Amino acid sequence: MMERGIVRRIDELGRLVIPKELRKTLRIKEGDPLEIYASKDELVLKKYSPISTISTYAQAIADGINSLTEKVCLITDCDAVIYVTGNKYKEAIGKILSEQMDKILKERKSVVISKSDGGTIVPIVKGENFEAENQIVVPMIFGGDCFGAIVVFDNDKVSRFSSSDVKLVQLGANFLSAFLM
Repeated sequence: MMERGIVRRIDELGRLVIPKELRKTLRIKEGDPLEIYASKDELVLKKYSPISTISTYAQAIADGINSLTEKVCLITDCDAVIYVTGNKYKEAIGKILSEQMDKILKERKSVVISKSDGGTIVPIVKGENFEAENQIVVPMIFGGDCFGAIVVFDNDKVSRFSSSDVKLVQLGANFLSAFLM
C-alpha cells in the first residue's frame, strides 16, 4: 500500500516547495543536489550523491590506501558511509554521518587526530564510536563544494600517522575530487 503524501501546488514558474518535515527527515539541506526523473506516472526526487557515480574509483582508492598504510579506510559522501575496507567495519556502510563529521565537512578542513596527543577521535557515524587511537579526515572538495571525505584510522597507541600517511590520504581525496565534475 502506498503512503499518502503531502499535497503541494506548483507555482507559475514550475517550482515546488519540499516541506520542512520531509527535508529534515531526508537530511536535505539548502544547496543539496537532487536527481529528478520520471517513472511511469510518478515524478521522483532522489538525493544525488556524486560519490556513488565514481564508486569504483572510490573503492580502488580506499583499498590502495589500506594496502599501503595497513589502516582502516572509509569513503563517505556528505550523508553516509559509502565504502569501508576490511570486514570488521562493513556494518558502517549506509549509516548516517555524525554531527561532528558534518561539521568537518562544512568547514572543509582536514583533521589529523591522535589520542596520545590529547586529541578526541571524531565519531564517524551517529551513535557509534569505532575503536581508534589515531584518525585522519580529509574532505573531498571540487569547485568549492564538499562531496564527502576519506577517513583513515588505527588502534596503534604507540605511533602516530606520518606526514606521508596524511599526504597519501590528501592525494586520494584530490584524485577522487577530480572525477566528480
